[in-house]
Parts: sequence; C-alpha cells; structure tokens
Amino acid sequence: MRPTLIAGTSYMTKSRESNGNSLASKQFSMFFLVSVWFFAVTDAFEVIAPKSEVIAARGLPVVLGCRYTPNADGNLDGLVVTWQRVDNSQVVHSFYYNQDQLDRQSPGYRNRTALYHSGLGSGNASLRLERVRPQDSGGYQCSVSNLKGTGRATVNLTYAAFYTEPALSITLQSTGICVQYESEGYPEPEVQWVDSMGQNLTHHLEVIPQPREEGLLFLRTHVLLEDSCPAVNFTFSLKNRVLDQELAWPMSFSCAGRGSSTRETIFLVLFIIFLLLFICLATFLVLHRRGQNFTMCFKEMNGTH
Repeated sequence: MRPTLIAGTSYMTKSRESNGNSLASKQFSMFFLVSVWFFAVTDAFEVIAPKSEVIAARGLPVVLGCRYTPNADGNLDGLVVTWQRVDNSQVVHSFYYNQDQLDRQSPGYRNRTALYHSGLGSGNASLRLERVRPQDSGGYQCSVSNLKGTGRATVNLTYAAFYTEPALSITLQSTGICVQYESEGYPEPEVQWVDSMGQNLTHHLEVIPQPREEGLLFLRTHVLLEDSCPAVNFTFSLKNRVLDQELAWPMSFSCAGRGSSTRETIFLVLFIIFLLLFICLATFLVLHRRGQNFTMCFKEMNGTH
C-alpha cells in the first residue's frame, strides 16, 4: 500500500509543477502582449489641436495650435504639413520637401501665414496668421504626415474687434436732454444704461455695419431725460463678451432749474429786442424832427433873400 501512496504523491507533485509552469507561461505571454500594446500606443502617431476654439482680434496676429508625433531623431524626412479651410478646402499654408510650398496658397492668405520652422522637428505644426480680418472666421484643418503616419486636427477661429472709447454728446431738445454715445467694434455688444438705484433706463440702440471700415459695426445709443428731471446719476456700460471687454462710464449732472432758466432767457431776449426797437424808433423820430426843422429854416432863408 505504501508504494501506491508514494506514487500518488509523486503524480500530484508533478501535476502541480506542470500547472505552475503553464500559469507562469500564460502570465509572461500576457505581460509581453501588454508591453507590446503599451509601447505601440505610446509611440503611435497622432495630430492634436491644443485649443479647438481660438478667438482673434481685428488687425492682430493669432496662432492656430497644432502638434504631431515627430520622427524619432527629430528629422523632417517625409514631413508634409498642410493647413486648409474646412468649409471650402482652400489652401492656407503648405510645407513639404523641407520648405514652404506656397504656389497653391489662397490669395487671401498671401504674406499673412508662417510656420514655426524651428519647432517642426519637435512636433510643432502651429500656424501664425497675421492681420486677422472678418473673412478669416471659420474652421481650419491641420493635416500632418511623416514616416510614422498621417493625421489631422481642426481649429475654429472666431473673429472679433475691440470697441473704441465711446464718444459722448449732449444735446438740448424740446422734450428734454439727449445723452448719446457712439462707438465701433464687433460683434454687437451688450449695452446698458443704469441709474443710481440699479434700474435699467429706457434707451435707443442702433447698430449698423460700418461702410468705411470692414469688419466693424457702428453703434449709436442714447437716452432722453425729461426737461423737469432732478439731479441725474447714471452709468453707461458696454460689454463685448467674445473679447471679455467691458467699458463703463458713470455720469452725473443736474437738470433742475433748466425750465426757469429757459424762460428767463426768453424774457431777456424779448426785452432786448423791444429795447432795440424802441431805440430805433426814438432815433427815427428825432432824426425826422430835425429834418423838418432844417427844411423850415431853409425855406425861411430863401424867403428872406
């Protein structure tokens, strides 16, 4: 019986060793596959846009960011970079054969684009666009290919223009006092007239395209204050949400006494007019009487002779 037990024990030991070796082999295989997958993923080619939305101000430069996985040694072998418009596929900028290729560049972008050549070897395919204008709004596609692969990313550009410092004008009208501001910018802003109590004042707003300056809106806004109003304290504010621009102008003045002052002015003018008429009439009468006396004296002198 004992030999049988020994043989059984030996069999069980060998079986466990076999299972252990099989498990270790499976674990090694799994580790190998994971490692291969990890290195394949970490070394995979990709093109990304750090910012998918970019805001550009009128007349200023803007950078459309684009990065890609460079060649291992940083060389530019096989590198092709192309920037195009998404809506109409217009070529904005091209680079291949280790230099800019601008023969097919859209005329609207001539002398306004540039790549960062010193950063191409490290994966920087960003585009610098100069003198931004309204037509530049929209989507841009960055396409890159090299020895590792091909990819693309999209950047959307939003155009805006800072509003100029509003010009103030105050005019007296028959129905009251008109306070008006004028400015230029883009897009249409938020406008508020707020009194000292924080209440919105009823105002008129007019926003029209500026015919002389492309990409600008002409803004005119005013409030009409009653003729008999007391002291006025209000704030005019303008907000351009796209560019995070906010302008505010507080103002205070008194309308009290304007009605009585106007009446006094009218009475004074009428008094001066009547006084001038009286002086003219008196002068006429004096001159007329002197003329009559001179005529009588002349006749007497002629009669004597």
